[in-house]
Formats: sequence, C-alpha cells, structure tokens
Amino acid sequence: MKKPGFLCLITIGILGVMFAVSYSWAQSGRRLHYSTLFNPKAVGTVSGEVVRVEQTFAGNGADYCIHALLKTPQGQVTAILAPKGYMAEHGLAIDRQDRVTVTGSRISILNKPFILAMEVTGDRTMHLREANGRPAWAVGDDWHVH
Repeated sequence: MKKPGFLCLITIGILGVMFAVSYSWAQSGRRLHYSTLFNPKAVGTVSGEVVRVEQTFAGNGADYCIHALLKTPQGQVTAILAPKGYMAEHGLAIDRQDRVTVTGSRISILNKPFILAMEVTGDRTMHLREANGRPAWAVGDDWHVH
C-alpha cells in the first residue's frame, strides 16, 4: 500500500518539473502551444462518444482551449480542439454524448493519448487545422514554434 506522503512527494516533484520547464521556456522568449506537437506523419482518425468537455489554459494563456474526452472502442483519448473564443465566434460546439469522428495528429502527453484535431465530424463538420497543422485561428507566420 502506498503511503500518502509518497504520493505528495511525487505530485510536488511533477509540479516542480512542470514549473521549471515552463519558466525556462518563457525566459527563452518562445511561446509553447499545442501546435508545436503536431506531426503530419502521425495523422489518424478516432471515433467515439464525448464523455466530457473541458476548458484548459492554452499555451499562450490568451484563451481557454476546448478539449473533448472521447470513449472509443480502443479506450479513452482526449481531442484537443480549438480556443474557446474561436469556437464561439464560428458557432462551433461539442457536447457530452455527441458521437464524433476526429481526424488529427496523434500525440502522447505524459503517456496519455491525445489527438490534435484537424477535423471533427458529428452533426456538422468543424475544420480546425490544415494538413500541416496550421490552426484555422492562426494569424501571420508565428503559428508554429520550432
């Protein structure tokens, strides 16, 4: 049986590493956002039912990003969609119990499966990213940090 103190130490360690990485990244003058993780060679499709819709801070901190947790025959995967403001401006919505098909770049964050959505098809189709990963809401050339 694990001791509560051990779990606290692990949590503090993970948070410390996350803080150090985010602080050093910010000091470099570079912005970290999901688009940096897009890999055109890892594009795939998943279908399933939306179990939960979440709003998380986007990498640039300017807006919330909408995530949808999907229950698929292969297990759960989180679809990273778009900034909340972009979705509202374009009348795009996703709700619990929606059945959707998501095409995008499959990625793993902390050993958990994610898909950076290029297109989401359900009652209607949402086009969110181009084939190279460029977000539909990107402005100018500063959309992808290498």
